[in-house]
Amino acid sequence: TVDVTANKIYSLSKQTKKIIKGLDKEVTIYVVNKESDVNSSYAQVWKEYKKNSAKIKFVYKDPELYPNFTKKYVDSSEEVANDSMIIKCGKKYRYVSANDYVSYSYGSDYSYSADSLQLESLTTEAINYVISDSTPVIYTLSGHSEQSFDSSTTSSFEGDNYSVKTLNLLTEQKVPDDCSVLINGAQKDITKDELKMIKTYMKNGGKMYVFLDARVENLTNLYSLLQSYNVEPQKGVVVESDASKYTQYPIYLLPTIESSDATSAQYNSNVYVLAPSAKGLKDITEKNAKKDSSASDYTVTSLLSTSDGAYSKVDTSSSTLNKEKKDISGPFDISVAVSDSSGGRMIVTGCTNMLLQDIDQAVSGANTDFVLNGVNYLAEQKSKISIRAKSLKTENAVVPAFNQKATLIMTVFVIPLIILAIGIGIVIKRRKL
Repeated sequence: TVDVTANKIYSLSKQTKKIIKGLDKEVTIYVVNKESDVNSSYAQVWKEYKKNSAKIKFVYKDPELYPNFTKKYVDSSEEVANDSMIIKCGKKYRYVSANDYVSYSYGSDYSYSADSLQLESLTTEAINYVISDSTPVIYTLSGHSEQSFDSSTTSSFEGDNYSVKTLNLLTEQKVPDDCSVLINGAQKDITKDELKMIKTYMKNGGKMYVFLDARVENLTNLYSLLQSYNVEPQKGVVVESDASKYTQYPIYLLPTIESSDATSAQYNSNVYVLAPSAKGLKDITEKNAKKDSSASDYTVTSLLSTSDGAYSKVDTSSSTLNKEKKDISGPFDISVAVSDSSGGRMIVTGCTNMLLQDIDQAVSGANTDFVLNGVNYLAEQKSKISIRAKSLKTENAVVPAFNQKATLIMTVFVIPLIILAIGIGIVIKRRKL
């Protein structure tokens, strides 16, 4: 079979193939339905899993024959839809509802249509979860009016086999030993004591993801940490002058996705990340190196960048977006990754609201993918680099009337007549022999 769909809906990504071909444990996928009644599109995708790994086995459970099968895997209050999966390896399992296989969106005319097929990403995430011997922990720093993650973002972290917990350093007095990634999206500055604890964590090979808000300044202690990692946040909000680098408004940025280990799944993939009201970042490695030779121990890599014509509007309450005297000239990074000689890693992203549901949906979940890929990079979980949902949007081909008629004549009359003529010629030639 050959998948000729534009978005390769029925094919598996290289990422999934790499994961399932490397399986060293048996994985059983229970599908809640009679095999003959399974949605043909889902069945085609699952067929690819079986084709690429002998370690994956599908078992179909007809709910009429096995009415109690799902009870030990699914909350009794939840209705299990046909074609739902229970993916199991040993004693570890994950339930995936068929209601989540397809995501929907509203059009400008208020129509409700299928947007993307998430079956592969959900299936592979669940396989990753059940085969993992341990669950890395993400701690989100609290106590500074942080913008909390919504349930969909938390579910995405959990889907990549992370446990999400909150951390108040003022009460805990240290970053826990089981912390795989520390996330901070502070609206208020951290204290000097917290800064000291975070520095100790990072010097011991810690991993940290920092989100910044363009509306928030005077984060003296947090900024001092970032500057020690050769990253300097700029005042104000970034304004783009290149119309191809923003949508609707010049502050709704569509930054360039740069090539890096953290962005490999999205680089050159015709995917856009949307960063509204973002803060610009500058790499100050050379500046710091003049003061302290140890600055070269930190390597800054751009993940998202603006055009050369971008500038930072310092006065965010200004009545104009035009560049003024006090504004800061670009280009800027919107997100950077920093690695140090001790094994520590940090990602700084100057857009704290990029994970808001309506912003993320505007780019079909690409923002969530970007952050998840960054977290996986920090936690050194390369096999988890997020697998994108397959778009179900189609474009209609407009064929001129003349071409339609020409195609009709060729296929219905000309080609059959040519085949008939060849056949007659062969018959006459054989009779002469």
